[in-house]
Amino acid sequence: MSYGTPHPPGHPGCCDTDAIDALHCKAQGIQRRAEVTHESLTTLEAFRTAFGTAKRDYGRARDTAARDAKAAEDQLKAIREQLRCRLEEEQRDCAERSEQKVYARIEECVGEPGCREFPCDFTTEGHEDDPAAKLDGLIAHYRGEVALASAYFQELQKEQTDLPQRAARLKADAAQLAADTADPNRSPLELYVRLLVLDRQVKGVWHGFTGVQEYVDCLCRTLVYILRGWEAVATLEGWRAVRVCKDQGREEQCKQLREHTVDEVMAEVAKCSDDCGPHQGPSGPYSPKHC
Repeated sequence: MSYGTPHPPGHPGCCDTDAIDALHCKAQGIQRRAEVTHESLTTLEAFRTAFGTAKRDYGRARDTAARDAKAAEDQLKAIREQLRCRLEEEQRDCAERSEQKVYARIEECVGEPGCREFPCDFTTEGHEDDPAAKLDGLIAHYRGEVALASAYFQELQKEQTDLPQRAARLKADAAQLAADTADPNRSPLELYVRLLVLDRQVKGVWHGFTGVQEYVDCLCRTLVYILRGWEAVATLEGWRAVRVCKDQGREEQCKQLREHTVDEVMAEVAKCSDDCGPHQGPSGPYSPKHC
């Protein structure tokens, strides 16, 4: 095996193998980032299309639901007047306090109605040189946040079909309550509790959205959040690929040094010239005083 440098004496430079390895790892990062970006497009393109028609579709759903909700509301007003004289004031007060307590507990479980807020800001600054294990944890966290937001976006989409159906059920429930109220054998207290629950459901039929624009704004904020999340994930995945590549390169280099130590030492001997070429001196091309 020859260990001499391929450059002639006085050659201005020599091959930088570290630069080759660095470029290879950088390419790995770019490729991984592109793969994650392509992965995100499967979700984002569908969401973008849905957002484009959301204002029209939700507006139609809301108009349909409004008619049934108003019918249910009018029905409940009439039922309330019928039940008022069939219960003592203390009974009504007790039923109302009890209903409020139960709904307070329900709110603790499901949260307040309206647009959901997502707290993650998807920070990537300062993480480029993190170890692969730390990047793994951050990537998993961000992917989890993106998954939650994506599920919520789909939940918002479903409102366009769920809202009219929900309002129609409330109208039917109000009609059933009116029929049951006409039955003298029914418990007035139970009927009043049903009235309170149904009245709250009718008032909450919009799930916290006071109008079409508020709903569309919520959909938009959620989509932007998802976009930022995917962007951060793609960036971190790219950095992780670079880190893994560099770690593997170091491992391979260490293995080469251990298993081929003589070859590596002779390769270093061949570099013992200031200009990366053989030094011509009194002791020949590899003068000890230059090694």
